Amino acid sequence: MASSLRTKLRIATTVLGARGFWDALAGRFLWQPQIPSPPLVPTKSETEREGVGQSEERAEAGGSVRGSATWLRGALHVHTCTYSDGAGTIEEVMDAAKAAGVDFVLLTDHNTMRPKADGLEERYAGQTPFLIVGDEITVKGGAFLLALDMPGEFEFAPGHDPQVAIDAILAVGGLPLVSLPDDMKHPWDAWDATGCEGLEALNLSTVAREHINLLSLAWLLPLWKSKGELAVLRALCTRPDASLASWDRLLALGKKQIGLGALDAHALMKIGKKKHPIPSYENSFRAVTTHILATPTPAAIHAAIRAGHCYFAYDCLGELALEFRSLPPPGGGQGVGIMGDEAPVGATLTATGPETALLRLYKAGEGVVAAGKGTLHYRAESPGAYRVEAYLVGAQRGPFFVGARPWGFTNPIYVV
Repeated sequence: MASSLRTKLRIATTVLGARGFWDALAGRFLWQPQIPSPPLVPTKSETEREGVGQSEERAEAGGSVRGSATWLRGALHVHTCTYSDGAGTIEEVMDAAKAAGVDFVLLTDHNTMRPKADGLEERYAGQTPFLIVGDEITVKGGAFLLALDMPGEFEFAPGHDPQVAIDAILAVGGLPLVSLPDDMKHPWDAWDATGCEGLEALNLSTVAREHINLLSLAWLLPLWKSKGELAVLRALCTRPDASLASWDRLLALGKKQIGLGALDAHALMKIGKKKHPIPSYENSFRAVTTHILATPTPAAIHAAIRAGHCYFAYDCLGELALEFRSLPPPGGGQGVGIMGDEAPVGATLTATGPETALLRLYKAGEGVVAAGKGTLHYRAESPGAYRVEAYLVGAQRGPFFVGARPWGFTNPIYVV
């Protein structure tokens, strides 16, 4: 699709203005204050839970999370040359996923569900990694929708109005999500459309493209030559401010919205007029994954995504085990909840991560309401959507964390 003058000007501004370079630089030196969590007086329900393990809490938490569910890492939003514009075949993609150590791949070739109709999910069923097939639909104006949990016979021509596409996905029981909300060429602007159930709150391709500029290349090319492609991807790990802001705006309106970490992996990147085989599928799969609490089947993955039982992370910065739970308020009430679940007003929200991580609790529409190192606790005395961001920090100087880099992002707990 040919780019409009407006699109070309937006790309030129991004490249010449070095957007992305400055936020990457700031991430090395920015001092982030630790906002103390309000002191808590343990309630009876919290005291009774001392000594209860994570597996028991998970078994109690949230409708669909039971028994054999485990945290599975998925590479989401992947393209192939077999069905659209990727560089590799299905076999090459799955080999790369196995080498990267992910549990499953979500294939989203453009405007087609043929991979599912051709039996590819069945071919890889019961294997690690296994395969899930979705669709990336191009809407009017060039923006994109992810269509998940779709039947193999689904056919839909590109170029329709976004609302028409969303309605078509919902009509067959699918899950519509905004793809590439802040794409440089075709950002999503149909925020008034109804029925969309979430978005790619982090997209590796968008983050990477924001860093392709004159200033950053002087830094990134020597890094690539000396330490390799994955080191460059680590250098690009920045907070996706615009996408997170869009997510929070929707959440602040009282909408339940799923957030995912995605790749848009093609193993190709166009720089200028040339296409380069970067980043590789394997390194993309090592860079960003979505962690989903489910059993290893496509149906269970789709159910967990719908429930918001997932978080997403820059795994190239290191393994991140991130928990976010709610404990019932004084007087009891419903049991333990996890990310994606509802909790009553007065519930205690608890997040745990690596001891060295800075955890920040965001309330949609208000910003950061609590923070802590390795763990945080917060009694939610007002309704809203609360989510956690984890940061990898270089050092701590008194109440400040130096060189905080975004690491992981949970889905919200909805206090009602």
